[in-house]
Amino acid sequence: MKLSVPTNWDINLVEELAKIPEVIDIYGKKPHDIVGGGRPHFFMQDVTDDQVADYVKLVHSKNMTFSYLLNAPCMNNMEYNPEYHKKILDCLQWISDIGVDGVTLTIPFLVQIVKEQFPKLKVRISVIAHVNSVNRAKFYEAMGADEINNDIMINRDFTTLEKMRNAVKCEIIPIVTDGCLYQCPFRYYHYNTVGHASQTYQQFDRNYIDFCIVNCNLIKFSNPTELVKCRFIRPEDLTHYEAIGIDHFKLGGRIHPTPWILRATNAYANRKWDGNLLDIIEGISITNIENENDPENEYWSRINTEKEAGLYLDNTKLDGFIDFFKTQNCIAMCDECNYCASWGEKAVSGNPEGIQKYIDGFKEYNRQIVSSEIFGLKEPKVVEPPPESTGMEWNEETKQIFEMMIGNTPAETRPMARIVISSLSEKNARMRGSDIVETPDMVSGFIEGCPPSSQADLKAELKKYGLWDEPVEE
Repeated sequence: MKLSVPTNWDINLVEELAKIPEVIDIYGKKPHDIVGGGRPHFFMQDVTDDQVADYVKLVHSKNMTFSYLLNAPCMNNMEYNPEYHKKILDCLQWISDIGVDGVTLTIPFLVQIVKEQFPKLKVRISVIAHVNSVNRAKFYEAMGADEINNDIMINRDFTTLEKMRNAVKCEIIPIVTDGCLYQCPFRYYHYNTVGHASQTYQQFDRNYIDFCIVNCNLIKFSNPTELVKCRFIRPEDLTHYEAIGIDHFKLGGRIHPTPWILRATNAYANRKWDGNLLDIIEGISITNIENENDPENEYWSRINTEKEAGLYLDNTKLDGFIDFFKTQNCIAMCDECNYCASWGEKAVSGNPEGIQKYIDGFKEYNRQIVSSEIFGLKEPKVVEPPPESTGMEWNEETKQIFEMMIGNTPAETRPMARIVISSLSEKNARMRGSDIVETPDMVSGFIEGCPPSSQADLKAELKKYGLWDEPVEE
């Protein structure tokens, strides 16, 4: 097994990674350059050209290779302007001169430039190129690709991965620590925004708001099913990929501090992790990100509530989870399948009150973005904070009925329904001045929290328990 591992430019990181035999390659980039990459500039440790050159020498002295990222998906057509085209060539020349072994690219034009003018550089195709089929892999190989980071979304599509592996000579290298939503609707847009936010000559001064992460985390914290649908690969499951000829894996995490990178690397090198999977995969928990330079103060003031949520994805409860995907067609059948929901109920836990507080905070932040308040174009809306939990008691019979009805909700929405409806029920009890939730409070909570499209089914369910009578028209 071989591992490609990110750097945060910490010299001590190289020393520690050199002790792990599976690590053969370290990759990274400056916070911004002519091409850009897959992270906004303010997340990254600033380094000079000389520091990068010295770092590459250090990596080589430890018998590892170094890859430089130039993997933004869009350059706003700068690449076709003679002035900026020359800057691209100057950047590639510098990369070559300091002894970098290879570059990770997304844009086909840059792939061909490198193969034509800098043939000593190995070319790795970025995950941002979304190589998700045999045909696309063959196209990039024909351009000169030596390695391909396949599209994250096919990480559990063993049929396609094996066919791709057999169809090309270049290495197929999955990213194992990606926690993005499965079939994420924000993914293409997200990579475009972070690409421009890491380009030196970006016309809007690399302006950036992490709108996409806000929305992704709202979905994942609201629904445990979406956590297990994410296409991460567990350390224990690497053997399944080796069985189809894939033995080189890449870890994400260059925005993280050294302890995080080493923790994740050791977990995959040892093929075992007994803790919270969110501590070694990206895109969900970001409490470990060093964010001193991040201008999004509003964002980080809300992210601090993540610790209160206590979201926990128990890796020890996912043994055997991967087997199902060897025969399942997720693209076509996800809507017909309850597999991930059942594993989510088993492996995901957290503090419901903290989760709701986290969700409420991000909903408010997202509202500020889409209402244009954050841009100073609309008057701020005064929003009352959600009431703190009072540890209210529930009438025992009411609680039993609540559990029966929650048990009849769809598995994929059950955790969120529990949080929302219990909160509304307690609110109703408080409004009538009581410290105990009674059945009418709960019924009103269900009615208030249920989507209009499901109201008829809900009322039929309530009627079954003798809790609903159609109003008599006067």
